[in-house]
Amino acid sequence: MHTITKFLVVLAAVAGIALSSLTIAFAINNRAVLTDYGRLKSANEALQAREQEAAATAQAEADRLRRGQDALRQQVSASESELLRLRQEVSELRRDKLTANQQVTTLQNQIGQLNETNRMLAELSDRFASEVNELRGTELALRQNEISLLDRIADLQSNNESLTATVRGLREQIARIENAGSAGTGVATSPDLSTYVQGMITDTQRDPASGATLARVDLGSQDGLARGKRLFIVRTEGGSARLVGHFNVQSADLKFADGVVDSLGMGLSPRRGDLVVSELRR
Repeated sequence: MHTITKFLVVLAAVAGIALSSLTIAFAINNRAVLTDYGRLKSANEALQAREQEAAATAQAEADRLRRGQDALRQQVSASESELLRLRQEVSELRRDKLTANQQVTTLQNQIGQLNETNRMLAELSDRFASEVNELRGTELALRQNEISLLDRIADLQSNNESLTATVRGLREQIARIENAGSAGTGVATSPDLSTYVQGMITDTQRDPASGATLARVDLGSQDGLARGKRLFIVRTEGGSARLVGHFNVQSADLKFADGVVDSLGMGLSPRRGDLVVSELRR
């Protein structure tokens, strides 16, 4: 019994030593574990700090990249807008080029037409110059012919005036003879302007030299008209008579007389059919 107790005591002592050894080993291991844990914790905290710093750096880089991306997008949008504008300008420039080409073609055609026109004008000018020279020669010949004709006409007018004067004198002689014969038979003689006479304007014209109005009446020397005599020109309209002016005799034949019209400032022009009277009567 005593031996068992000793054995148990020894066993207990061995167990106590073993337990002490285990406790010491545990304490040493625990300290190593704690040391490793602290070291690992410090390393973890350092890693977390580096991770946070890396995350902050990554976030900042991401923000920077996002801002750069936004700026690039804006640049792309602006570039697209500019590209669209440039394409529109190119389209407009192409249209302008096409229009300019058409205008150039039109101008070239017009220049060709103008050149052809100039050529034709030059030909016409040369032809016109030659024709003018021919016409000048013809005109000179015509003027010379006209001068000779005018001389001939002047001679004929002189002869005509002398013949007219001769005929007028003969007619007056015949009229005096007839009047003398009528007086011998008791017939009234031709009246002078102391007797009322009435006639009519048969023709009017404008004198190109003086601008005066010339007229012819159907009264002559047998009615008492002679150079220097004056008649009244009367126009009848609507049953009333209106004075137009005076007829001043320049020359008188046996049955007609020519003279100048004086409008007396009334603004009326004589015309064929107006009456001429030696005096005005109501």
